[in-house]
Amino acid sequence: SVEETATNEVQRQWDYPNGWAPHQMLLWQGLLNYGFEAEAHELIYRWLYMITKNAVDYNGTIPEKYDVVDRTHKVYAEYGNVGTEFDYITTSGFGWMNASYQLGLELLPEQYREKLDEL
Repeated sequence: SVEETATNEVQRQWDYPNGWAPHQMLLWQGLLNYGFEAEAHELIYRWLYMITKNAVDYNGTIPEKYDVVDRTHKVYAEYGNVGTEFDYITTSGFGWMNASYQLGLELLPEQYREKLDEL
């Protein structure tokens, strides 16, 4: 299905390679529930790194979706990317991205949070 989706002329907002905060949070909790802490921490860190790096590089914007392969908010899908239009940017970020960031910080060990602080 990834190959089919990746070659589709119209990129749908949920299609590969886009990552969504609710999916990430479910994945983390599932890994933690089954004892895969190291894997969960790595995926959490990668998600938070991507959000943090994009916010640092693009004036603090926290958009709705990210390309998780290229680790960028530059997503061109059927509905655009809510949060990257300057007339729509909220000062507090985008809802489920904020939730994923807060949950991720709570689940990460201190050494990963320190690495994020360096950004």
